[in-house]
Amino acid sequence: MNEDIDTPKRPGNLRDEAAEWFAIMRGPDADARREEFEAWLARGALHRTAYNKIAETFSIGKGLKEDAPDDADSPAPGPASQRPGKLKMAGLAFGLVGAVAALYLGVVSPGALKQDGPEIANSSTPSENAGQLQSKLGEIREVQLPDGSRVTLDTDSLVLTKFDRDLRDVRLVRGRARFNVEKDKRPFVVAAGNGTITALGTSFDVGLARDERVTVQLFEGSVDVRVRRDVSAAGMPVRLAPGQQLIFRAENAATPIQVTSAPGADRRWPEGVREYDGVRLGDVVGEANRYATGPILVAATDVSDRKVSGTYRIRDVERLAENLADMLRLALIRGNNQLLLVKTCPSPQKENCTPPS
Repeated sequence: MNEDIDTPKRPGNLRDEAAEWFAIMRGPDADARREEFEAWLARGALHRTAYNKIAETFSIGKGLKEDAPDDADSPAPGPASQRPGKLKMAGLAFGLVGAVAALYLGVVSPGALKQDGPEIANSSTPSENAGQLQSKLGEIREVQLPDGSRVTLDTDSLVLTKFDRDLRDVRLVRGRARFNVEKDKRPFVVAAGNGTITALGTSFDVGLARDERVTVQLFEGSVDVRVRRDVSAAGMPVRLAPGQQLIFRAENAATPIQVTSAPGADRRWPEGVREYDGVRLGDVVGEANRYATGPILVAATDVSDRKVSGTYRIRDVERLAENLADMLRLALIRGNNQLLLVKTCPSPQKENCTPPS
């Protein structure tokens, strides 16, 4: 009998579906519904984007201030066939969908919600067996999992975890993460896009870009990467060796999979450090802006094409802009919550412009 299963009932509205799935995965039926949720999430980029937006909205005010969930253990008046668990789940889903809709419509201000941040385990406390790990914009965060493995979340990343007796199951929904995996009899499997990465006792990165490109880089041990070719079957595994990387498109599994050498310059990102060797200024700025609330801008194409070499702390955006201006002999204009790199200060020169050195 499926009468107690709270399946999302509005297939035509991805936002509502995503909100209901978010509520389900935070409720008592999360374990039972996880496989179904994973299938929904893997249906395409639009589904993942919708879920991301719900998660971001919820992180503004974690733990919505509603009395109904606290009282949900006491059955509300209604038909005798409605059990408390179902009522609790329905109340949670209804409350979350309503709150999310209110935020989208601007009816509720963020101040009306409980302001204690996103639900993230810290580096010293193991996370729950099933949970959601999230990093804020500009943040790099390390999380210890129940088996002793560690996950480092890059800026604005979202990871779902589910550990049981047989499997250590992880899904990267957004961003990038480094996994340092402890040996265990249970396989450690990371899903990203329409692929999976299986590892035992290893260290590797998985990134899911906004264009749905999935990048896997291996540093230690070995991993098997499988890419799903259609809705029913996964492709043959590709085994990576240390120093190799593999890139595939989440929405275009028919594209040939190629294994290449992983760029060593990316290895220190968990420290907030990035190494460049002849990289376009525009590309450096684009990467730095992933961590920035106030972006770096480049005034002209010929300036953007200048080459950058060196080691930089990519998260300190203002200091990075100063160093780039100094190295490339550019002027730096501050204002309007942004940093602008130009060839020279405008005339007459203003105090907010630092001329080339």
